[in-house]
Amino acid sequence: MKMKLSPQQEAAVLHMGSPALVTAGAGSGKTRTLTAKIAHLISLGYPPERILAITFTNKAADEMKRRLVALTGIPETGFPWVRTYHSACYKILCVHCGLLGYTTPLQIYDTYHQRKTITDVLIRMNHDKKFVPTILNHISKAKNSGNPGAYLDAYPFISYVRLADAYELYERMLKEKNAVDFDNILLCVRDILRDHDDVRRRYQERFEFILVDEYQDTNNLQEDLTGLLCRGDNLFCVGDDWQAIYSFRGSNMRHFLSFEQRYADARVFKLEQNYRSADTIVRVANDIIDYNHDKMDKTCFSEESGGTVEIYEFDDEVEEARWVARKAEELNEDGVPYDAMAVLYRTKFTSLYFEHAFRRAGIPYHLLGDRGFYDRKEVMDINSYLMAAVFEKDDTAFERIINIPRRGVGAKTLASINDMRTGAMSLQAAVHLALAERRLSDKVYQALSDLMALLDDIRDMRPDAAIREVIERIGYLNYLKQYADAGSMDFTEKVENIDQLISAAARMESLTAYLEEAALIREDKDDEEGGFGVNLATIHAAKGLEFHTVFVVGCEENLLPHWKSLEEEDDLQEERRLMYVAATRAARCLFLTAAGFRKGQFNRRSRFLFEIERSL
Repeated sequence: MKMKLSPQQEAAVLHMGSPALVTAGAGSGKTRTLTAKIAHLISLGYPPERILAITFTNKAADEMKRRLVALTGIPETGFPWVRTYHSACYKILCVHCGLLGYTTPLQIYDTYHQRKTITDVLIRMNHDKKFVPTILNHISKAKNSGNPGAYLDAYPFISYVRLADAYELYERMLKEKNAVDFDNILLCVRDILRDHDDVRRRYQERFEFILVDEYQDTNNLQEDLTGLLCRGDNLFCVGDDWQAIYSFRGSNMRHFLSFEQRYADARVFKLEQNYRSADTIVRVANDIIDYNHDKMDKTCFSEESGGTVEIYEFDDEVEEARWVARKAEELNEDGVPYDAMAVLYRTKFTSLYFEHAFRRAGIPYHLLGDRGFYDRKEVMDINSYLMAAVFEKDDTAFERIINIPRRGVGAKTLASINDMRTGAMSLQAAVHLALAERRLSDKVYQALSDLMALLDDIRDMRPDAAIREVIERIGYLNYLKQYADAGSMDFTEKVENIDQLISAAARMESLTAYLEEAALIREDKDDEEGGFGVNLATIHAAKGLEFHTVFVVGCEENLLPHWKSLEEEDDLQEERRLMYVAATRAARCLFLTAAGFRKGQFNRRSRFLFEIERSL
């Protein structure tokens, strides 16, 4: 199947011989161009298994593979290196982790494990556990900066916690468990490629071409990896600096803006035609971003005439929400489906009155960005059993399951078992020792014997069979029903989640492969869109999506732009990019609203509304 391309898209696709950057305006066919580039490389004789295509989410990688299958006829398995940075680097790390003193299988610590480990770190350092989120955040930033040492020098203390000491102890505890966190995956591979010439040459030779999607969102560490893997002329990056809105995650837009300086003989291609939004919306969006001075110039346009852009102001957030609800009803009566509408806001608290208004009006709605599948209690419980079976040093997983369901292992019993540990002995090893020496009551002895037997039995099972075995042997559904009843939760929904878990696990061959996949997807913060009804979302959660009608609400000073972003020019420019992203989600209708009073406080209308008014 040959893909139809615009002249600008085709020029980028056909370019060879030097690094290329495609600066793609909103709705300009960025993914189409990237996919067409890969198909073109294959037509030139490049083996698909030697093309590295980096996306920022697992969902985007899956979508790209689906497009490539349709375009080339090659099955998905023929594209083993269409992956996220983390997934690609983990694959490399599993081969070469011995260079850093690890063994396989290597465990990925998810957020739950990281928090538990940092909690243990702070307890050992005699510090309050309340610092766990802050310390974890700084450790992550240190790694993603690409230079942890310099970061730790710049931030020596968090309150009275010496950050370098916490970092060192945290890393040592991970190493003892033969585990890495998500940031370690990138940092370790960066260090291996940087410090081992033979490994670097191996992958430079393996990857005949490297493509990077959403290049404006790369952080320093990811840019280091890109530079180490490419040979110089075989790099193709796509993105839009106008939509760079993730500096809080460590992304550095300067990589995008300095591409021509960083890579010799680089070419820049501009995709300026917007195929999503009507002309009026595109013109307004251009004028919004024009107030930013740090950007690559583009003149985006649309051949779709018309479009609606209107500004409304209200006394307070209640009146604002009621108007949005009434307008949504009117549009729906005119034939616009509710799920083709979105209410976008800068911060999550803003959604409250819109939820109220939609409920009262009987309008269905859907909140984007709900709790991820692998973060749900029942999924974490079952996966912890599987982790404990595969990774015997995983104390975090084992501690979670040792009393789920209740086995009579109270705090005193657990403390006595922990007292038996010496050196780096795992909790499971201590339980085996306690069982061997029969230091437990008859009830606890039998319960823990059954638990250890279960872990032994499922270790070599297929993932779906292991899950069924766990559920059956521990009576998990009975436990879950009691838990759901006690907590007023929906038991049926939890059973459906377990059914879905079994279905997903059945696609994997081994527990190790399943747990690796689950850990990578769990870290992936990409929100699932869909569901029936008006979409309520933060602007960040809506990036990459499109709707017939968009309401951008809460357009007030200190909210959009956010009060934390008013002091630094770089931060204010990012807030303006957020407004640009919000506006360009709309295909036909864009409504912007502000409330004079919100949370009982007077608010001035956003400066961005004045900028938009000048454009209308």
